Amino acid sequence: MDASFGILFGFIAMLGYGLNAFFLKTPIARIGPTKAIFFRTFFVTLILLMVFLYFISETTFSLYYILIASIISIIGYFPFAAFCKALKIEKLGIVTPISGSSVMFTILFSIIFFGESLTPVQSFSIILILAGIILISLNLKELKSPNILKISPGVFLALFAALLWGLVYFLFKIPVSIIGPFLTSLIIEFGVLVSSGVHLKISKMDFKIPDREILFYTFLAGLGGGAGTLFYNLGIKVADVSIVAAIMFANPLIAVLCGRFTGEKLSKLQYFAILVLITGIVLLSFF
Repeated sequence: MDASFGILFGFIAMLGYGLNAFFLKTPIARIGPTKAIFFRTFFVTLILLMVFLYFISETTFSLYYILIASIISIIGYFPFAAFCKALKIEKLGIVTPISGSSVMFTILFSIIFFGESLTPVQSFSIILILAGIILISLNLKELKSPNILKISPGVFLALFAALLWGLVYFLFKIPVSIIGPFLTSLIIEFGVLVSSGVHLKISKMDFKIPDREILFYTFLAGLGGGAGTLFYNLGIKVADVSIVAAIMFANPLIAVLCGRFTGEKLSKLQYFAILVLITGIVLLSFF
């Protein structure tokens, strides 16, 4: 398959994860982030299981790489937990832009360990995308705090989340290259399901099924999240991680645009960030 398909798959992953973030906002507000992730990932796992069974003939089974994928999936839950903890002790406008820089770590790891290289235009495009990701979630009012330069526990946790998210999406390439994207995606999401379930149990929270409205939102989030994970892995199967990740991590663009269409107001900074993101994505895709 041509590497250009990697860019296409990156776009679909961006769309999927953006819709995932948009539809998950209501469940998170109503039942909390851990329960929302648990039920969202339950639906994702079911969807990816059906996809995997349909494409099972394209899967290579290796116990060693299945174990690696399982370990990556467990590691992948920690940045989410760190991000949620950071939001409890630090302002959203500070935590979100920091955690959004995770694409920088994914690209850096890919260049160092996978030997990937970028042209000057690709490098400039990725810088634009990174800037857009940070700007689109930036709250200038919260940045005016007199303690902004202080490395608070919340800031540290956000940096930790960014580093681990960057590491996890870089590591996906290892099992994907051997056991394929379908089985890898299923293992990754199932691992998140188990981890969130353990988190619920440890936190002594119940597993009560939410009402139909919340289930519907988590199902829609699951459709988006499942597509995001699957098509990201399909993308890095045929193209460089650094290119596919840069496009996929621009998913806040989709979430913000969905919010605009449902009546949410955008700031001038967010409109500028959208322009920066689109410019970076177009340059990366066509030059």
